Order: sequence, then structure tokens, then C-alpha cells
Amino acid sequence: MLIPGTTKSDISNANADKVEEKSYTKRSEQPVEDDVITQKVEPKIQTNSSSLIQSVDFVLVYDKKHVNEEAYNKIETFVFNLEHKGFLLESTPFSANDDINFIKIHAPTEILVQFAELFGIELTFQRVDYKIRPSKPYKFMATELTVPDPFGAVFARARDTILGITPRTITNAEKGLVIYKVLSQNPFGDSRHEYGIDKLINGKVFLDAYPLHDGSWKWTEEGPLNDRQLLARYWSNLKCWYKQQPLDVIEQYYGPEASFYFAWVGFYNKMLLPASAIGSVLFFLGMISFYHTFTVRNKEICESNLLLCPRCLAEHCKYEPLENSCFHAKLMYLLDNPLVITFAALMSIWSTIFLELWRREEAMLQIRWNLRSVEVDSSMRPEFEEKATNFRFSTITGSTEPYMPKKQLCYRYAITSAAIILLIILMVLGILAVMIYVKTVSVVLTTHADEVKVPVGLVASVSGSMISVCLILVFEMFYEKIAMWLTRMENPRTQIEFDNSFTYKSYALAFVNNYSVIFYLAFLKARFYTYPGDKAIFKEAAGIGSDLCDPSGCIVELSIQLFFILMAKRLVLTAKQYIVPQLKLFLTKFRHRKTMDPNVTLQWEKDYLLNAVIKYHMMSEYMSMIIQYGFVTFFVAAFPPAPLLALFNNLIELRVDAFKMTNAFRRPVAFKVPSLAAWNGILQGITYIGVATNAFVIAFTSEFVQREIYRHSVKYNLEGYITTLLSVYNVSEFPFTYEARRNVSVCYYPGKRYPPDHPLRYQLTDDHWYTVTVKFLAVVLFEHIVMLITGIIAYVIPDIPFSVKEHINFQRDQLKEIKLKTLHDTYLKQQETDKANIFSEI
Repeated sequence: MLIPGTTKSDISNANADKVEEKSYTKRSEQPVEDDVITQKVEPKIQTNSSSLIQSVDFVLVYDKKHVNEEAYNKIETFVFNLEHKGFLLESTPFSANDDINFIKIHAPTEILVQFAELFGIELTFQRVDYKIRPSKPYKFMATELTVPDPFGAVFARARDTILGITPRTITNAEKGLVIYKVLSQNPFGDSRHEYGIDKLINGKVFLDAYPLHDGSWKWTEEGPLNDRQLLARYWSNLKCWYKQQPLDVIEQYYGPEASFYFAWVGFYNKMLLPASAIGSVLFFLGMISFYHTFTVRNKEICESNLLLCPRCLAEHCKYEPLENSCFHAKLMYLLDNPLVITFAALMSIWSTIFLELWRREEAMLQIRWNLRSVEVDSSMRPEFEEKATNFRFSTITGSTEPYMPKKQLCYRYAITSAAIILLIILMVLGILAVMIYVKTVSVVLTTHADEVKVPVGLVASVSGSMISVCLILVFEMFYEKIAMWLTRMENPRTQIEFDNSFTYKSYALAFVNNYSVIFYLAFLKARFYTYPGDKAIFKEAAGIGSDLCDPSGCIVELSIQLFFILMAKRLVLTAKQYIVPQLKLFLTKFRHRKTMDPNVTLQWEKDYLLNAVIKYHMMSEYMSMIIQYGFVTFFVAAFPPAPLLALFNNLIELRVDAFKMTNAFRRPVAFKVPSLAAWNGILQGITYIGVATNAFVIAFTSEFVQREIYRHSVKYNLEGYITTLLSVYNVSEFPFTYEARRNVSVCYYPGKRYPPDHPLRYQLTDDHWYTVTVKFLAVVLFEHIVMLITGIIAYVIPDIPFSVKEHINFQRDQLKEIKLKTLHDTYLKQQETDKANIFSEI
């Protein structure tokens, strides 16, 4: 039997005429044995070829031009085995292109319910747990979906959705999930490894397979409203940027995988509100309160007559007056005052509160969406089973199972680890190249300082930041694909192991890509500098050891880099996420403009024209937000406005992501997941690292600790403070005489080293080691205080509120009583039956 809508000539001739549409009918041959799923349902095949199927739940797409004899047989076998399971199928060509064929799938409700039980999918209408109602938002944040108006016109047209009434049968999203599970296990050949829709798509047999949207997203003035229309109007619309999200409707339409992401972003934004407010207040109060103190410090720099030693070891290099750092010094006090340091400590505590409250929110969402019984997918991956050539007897299952020997596992892990390390080295080299560029630009501008009246350090920092952002964006185009390739080569045994491995690899590469330059500026820059006459620092590692911060400090340069990454990078990615899908839609419609009816109403055709959804479509969304959370948590001590900028970005980003899913992409399969999975562990790691990075930024990158040491040991104010940060060098010890300022006898360089007339000349002073010791003590003290406070907070905040626990326990007790009563009644009936049998025998 050929697939309806396809003939033998279609396989060899791409321009075959359109074949009349008809339904699949029962075949006389025996079905291919399904050794992947043990059938629990009676095979039920559509036999009435004259009637169309009732509704379309899922669609398979293939191109007849690319279907050869082998692919044709796979499709035919795959289709027949679906029929054998009780699914109703129908084939129809694409109205704009006869070569594209759709196989529409309809599954009767009773079949889907039984398959859901087989796969362990708990359906919404079978809900038994206590259901938590979401809290009502403030009036200005409310929409028709979050605070319904019973007398409104919208309420009458979508009453069940707006009220959140538990459905009476399986939902469309759950239909798509169950059908996808069946397709993933459905055979297409005789071999035990020949099954699964993903293999057919990867092998180019099918172009795609997707569940259908409930209808158009465009608003209508009459008739019932579907969930997609409601989400497009009250959720993905940019006008709703300040409105509360209708999470229950999102979960019902897109499933828990997508709804958990949007719930997390919404919660993150809510927690950024107090952080942004406190940060802004402390930032401005710091500028006002400590203006006088920093005026003394800035005056010393702006009116100084000191000359800094040349930044390079060549005759064309020039001495740089310390007064050139005046503008840099004025920026310094905006970012490095005691209130900003206080804010950094508060943000370290904030991150723990955020993590604990999110765990609580996640637990509540699990109860609210009936996900507490959902387990992670620990089944053996088909790809592992196919590639594993060794077998052994399992005492757990009592059968022979494929496995991978430890030697082979070590070999694969060694390759993937080496590849990850190599990629990390390449990324670090890229960042190193940017830092060498910044140093070179700084030297060149210093050399021509007389002709070019610009702040040298600022120009070099800004241009370097722009280049580093471009490098980060370029690397982002590749590392996720590389991580997927490495994970497939590693070949984990179960699906959850595969997902976690892929997530951790992707985040490790993203971590290095995004944070390398920040960590370098915060903790490494200028740490390897010795003294101006040391030739080694100018020759080794491309002279990176001679890379110096401005005499005012590195924190301004660090803040500039953070600003560019948080703003420039996010603006580029947000524009890309909005423009690229729209551009693809336009090109697709333009390509079919001559052959397709512009008023097409067939949903499977309209969805086919949308952008395809990849399997790990949420990975990039999570990654970008988690990386941003790291910037806010790690380096807020260097850039207090970070939470505010993140909040502004996220309010737009959330709606752009929603618009993309609702308007521009096909409907994804609504996978049921119980939590954020591996991302929860990453969030916890970021929280711990954030405490350490803020402590080191406060102690080593900022001048806070050093200023306090000077203030309490020398003077109460900062008079003379700048000179304590500089050391003297005898210019006669240079290998040649610099052309500029030949009459100079000494110059100054950053650091605390002995002068040239001291027996230990140019070696680090005791004051330097004393300061370093105090800084480390400050780090330890900061970490211990913050960890103590966060530990108390973590203990005080329970994962589930006490009132909700009481409801759940009460419901469980009731279920136990019902079960016991049922067992007791059954036992009594059995006793009565036994007695009756005994008496009858007597």
C-alpha cells in the first residue's frame, strides 16, 4: 500500500500531479512487531476511508521530492504501526506546494488516556492533589486572565480558561505530549533499533512533526476565544510589560517546561525590584554623603605634578602626568564609596533569599500544576542502546541490558573533557588578545597625548569593551552546538543524564565566554606588574604583565565592561530574538506568495509556515538569563546599577520571548518537568560564587580596605593617600633615554616597592604585605558574616508554607481512609462469599 497522496512515480518524479486526498485504510498484511511498547490497548484501525478524521491533534510533514524507495518503506511501516495502535490518519498535500505532504493524526480520547497511563503521564483532569489558587495582583497589574470580570464580554467567551476550571478530559497540550511519546517509540523497520520519530527527522525522512496551535493568535470580536488568542492579547503583547503573567494558562497551553521558565523570569524580575530600589538609593546617597571625602582625593590627582613612568619600553614612549587621570578619578568615587560596599553585602544576602524563595515558589507551582508525582526521565536512551555493543545481566531487571565498559567510558570522557578545555583555552586567548589591544591603544594614545586631548584610559576601556562584547557574541554562535556534539559523543545512558550533561557543558563554556574578561579586570589585571625597568614583563606573554590599570584603580574599567555586556549584548540578543523570527516568517510567506492562498484557514498549513521549534528550544533562553543573574550577583560591588539595568532589560525580554512563542513559532511539545532541573544546581553554585567574588572585589579591586587602613593608621581624611599607592623609579636605570622630558630624574609607578636608594630596591615593602594580609582577613570576615546570615535565612524560610502542608496532609489522610475502607469492604465481601460457599458445600 502506498501512502495516500503519493504514488510510485512521485518518488522518482518531483513534479508529479496532485493526488486526490483520502484517508488511510486497514492493510491486510501483518503489522510490524512493536517490541518497544507493550501494547495495553486493543489495536483499532480506521476503516471508513470515505470520512475525514474528526480533528487534527498532530502533524507529520515530508517532502515527496526527497523520498526514495527506502524512505518510502520507512514511512509506510511507521504509518501502519500507528494505525495498529488505534490512531486515525489522513494525508493531504500542501496547497502551495504539491511536493510537501501532511500526515494528519487524530487519536481517540480513550486511546490517549490509556497511552498516558502506559507512559506514566498524569493528566490534568485526573488531578487529585490540593490545588493552590494564585494570589491576586495589584489592580494596575491585573488582566482578564489574572483578575476575571464576570460581567465582561471576554469572560463569557473564555469562561473555563479564565476561571481555571479543571478540564473534563485530556487537553490539547497533553494530546500532543502523549502522541509524541507514542511517535518516539513507534517502529519504522524490522530491526530493534528502527523506531522513533526523531530518528526519521534526523534522517531527513520527515521534515518535521509538531502539535497544532489551537487556532489563530489574531483577536476576533465574536465566538469563543482560544488560549492562544488570550495569551497573545494579555501576555505576549509588549503593552502588558508591567502586567502579571497568566502562568496557569501558559502551563495549560505550553506545558510545564515553558511555564517554569516564564515563572522563574517573572519571579526574578519581582526580586530585582527591591534590589534596584535599594541600589539606586545607596548609589546616590553615596555620591552625596562622601563627596567631600573624595574631593580631597580627587584634588590630589587633578592638581598633581607627578610624572608616571612610561607604559612601554621603547624610545617613543612618553611619561604620563598623573593629572591626566583626573576624569577617571572623578568617576571612581561614584562606584567605590562605603554605601556601595554595603550594597554589595546586601546583594550577597539577597541572592540567598532569592534562591530560597524561588525553591518555595517552585514547590508551590509543582502543587498548583499537579507535578509532584512527575519523575525525571531515567529511561535508557535509544541512541545509547543502539551504540552500546556490550551486554550484561542486570540483577535489578533480571534481563540482559546493554552497557558501556569503564574503559570506553573513560575514553569518551577524556575526549570530551579535552575538547572542553581546548575550547576554554581558545576563549581565554581571545580575551587575552582584547586585553593586549587595550594595552596597545593605551600606549599609542599616551604617546600622542599632546596631539590627541582625550582621556586615554577611558577610550582604551570603551573600545576594548565593545570588541570583547563582539567576541562573546561570536563564541555564543558555536558553543551550544559544540556542547551538543560532545554530549552525543559521550553518549550518556539515560535521558536525564544526557540533559544534565548538555546543560553543564553549555554553561561551563558560557561561563568562560562571558565572565573571562570580567574576572581578568577584577582580579588579574596589573597583578603581575613589577617595576618599569623589568624587561621580562614587557616581553613574556605578549607583554600582558605590563598591563596596568589607571592610577585611580581598575574598578572604573570593570564597570565600563559590565555596562557594555549588560546593555549592548542584551540589546543585540533581544533584537535578534524579535527580528530574526519575523524575518524568517516574511521570507517563508514571500517564497510561497504565488502559489498559496493568502486567506488560508487550514491550521496545519498555517503552522507549517511558522518557525520550527528545536528540541532544546528553552536552553538558550535559560542560558541568557542565568548568565545575566551571574553578572548581577558576582560583580554588583563594581557596578551598583546592574540590578536596575537587568530589570529594565528583563521586562522587555520576557514579552519578546512570549511574543516569539505565541506568534512566530510552532507549538512545542508540552513536556512535563517537575522543576528547573540542572539549572537549580547552577543557581545555587552562582549564589556561593557570588559571595566570594563580591568579597574579593571589595577587598582587592576597590580601594575600600586600603583607604580604611590609611584613614585609621595615618590620617582621618585622605590627604596624601595617593602618594602611598605609588613607588619611585630612577629613570637613569632605563636602557635608553626617553626623548620626552630628558631632564626627568625619577618617575612613579603603581605599587608599594622600596625606592632605588634602598638596599632592597624595587622589592615589595612590608606595608604591601600588611595590606594584603588585611585584605584577605576582610574577605574571610565578609564571607563568614554573609554565609552565617544566609544560613539562618535558608533555615527560616520553609520550602512549603505550613498552611499548604496541612491541606496536603489532610488530603492524604482522607485518601488513606478511603483506600482502607475500600479494602475493608472488599475483605468483608470476600468473607461473606467464603462463608456462603462453605455452607453450600455442607
